[in-house]
Amino acid sequence: MDIDVFKRGFKLVEYIYDNQIQDLELFRIRDVGNGLAESHWKSKQWLVDELSEFLYNEDVHIAAGWLGLTGYLLRKKFPDINITSSDIDPGCKIMGKFLFDNIEFKTLDTVLDINIVKDCQVYINTSIEHIEQKYIDIIFNSLKKGTMFAIQSNNYYSVAGHINCSDSLDDFKSKTICSEILYCDKLKFKEYDRYMIIGIV
Repeated sequence: MDIDVFKRGFKLVEYIYDNQIQDLELFRIRDVGNGLAESHWKSKQWLVDELSEFLYNEDVHIAAGWLGLTGYLLRKKFPDINITSSDIDPGCKIMGKFLFDNIEFKTLDTVLDINIVKDCQVYINTSIEHIEQKYIDIIFNSLKKGTMFAIQSNNYYSVAGHINCSDSLDDFKSKTICSEILYCDKLKFKEYDRYMIIGIV
């Protein structure tokens, strides 16, 4: 974990508390804490480490990218690739730019704005558990054949907003539309398992 990111996180918490402007209400302080939590850091670093075996100089789109931690860790590993982190929540762009100024942030709905996403060379989404499966299927059916992807989900059913968890890695694989799986495994945490698949559409 990066001490400079945590310092910026504390500054962001102060900014939110002092200003409480639209899209940065007081409850966002919890988002900062959760978004930089050790479990998120480990999950995103795991993705970057495994994806680095297959990634070269591609155009990467990170959907539901929240505060941009995945993009930040990818940028550290691959300083020259084009990275866009998008989220439907406009507050994510504001907080993300505060934390990670070397990432391009966009506010968009990955399903409704699929034309923006479908031409990327690498599609990343570490928030599958937050998105209805029918929308995940729409996205994957819209991506070009041959697009690389890296996705994560979990079996953490007890969290509010986790509407599309998977019972197991095999269950997660069975839901994923792809022509080839390059890597799949799980990362065990105390309260849940996180699943990851890297593959080709």
